[in-house]
Amino acid sequence: MRRATELIIQNAGRFPEFRYYISIMKKAERNLSNQPDICIETCKSVLEGVSKSIIERLDQTANREVLDNKEVGPLIKQAARLLKQNENVIEDDFVSRCSSLAYALATLRNERGDISHGKAVPKSAQSNDSLSTLSMEMTDGIVFYMLDAFFRMSQLEPPPAEVEKSPEGDADTLEIIPYEESEDFNLTLDEEYPLDGKLFYSFALYELYYEDYVIRLSAYKDALEATEE
Repeated sequence: MRRATELIIQNAGRFPEFRYYISIMKKAERNLSNQPDICIETCKSVLEGVSKSIIERLDQTANREVLDNKEVGPLIKQAARLLKQNENVIEDDFVSRCSSLAYALATLRNERGDISHGKAVPKSAQSNDSLSTLSMEMTDGIVFYMLDAFFRMSQLEPPPAEVEKSPEGDADTLEIIPYEESEDFNLTLDEEYPLDGKLFYSFALYELYYEDYVIRLSAYKDALEATEE
């Protein structure tokens, strides 16, 4: 689910908690071919979780216990309507189609899922990788669209105050080094750890594990200085 992953990374500065979904989406990708039903079940969980997170942030009256007892279809409808209410980016037809996909995924999960509803072997029905691929691609598109709308709306809010930071301090006192200032280092990382698609390893490291990025950047600069000497 590369598009949704990239979007979460790009907005990790304001919403670091959404990085939680990256590992779940990676799980769907890992099981795409070898265990399609786990992939489909994971897609359903991502849609469900993202919808709950959006609802909690846009509806002050939202209750987590109530949300946890709702099915994924109504959750997506509620989240999409909140996005539409605040910024008219999601049409009614989109809401109904998203809900229909969520219902289909939930039905597949109930009948074929391997995690939430354990199955006796041999399973009576099993999905193939074509169905899991379709499910994952559609989930990626919907999650991307919903999060993009949510993040755009949130740009209207004042950004959190930045804190003066020192590279020698802990995670809460690290000085933020602009990513663009270390072009040669970033290129070196990207060449060493190439990723498929548009996502760059250096940017992912910078956004997700900033402390590690700073440590490796410091080591890179030390190595350059030693070479020059």
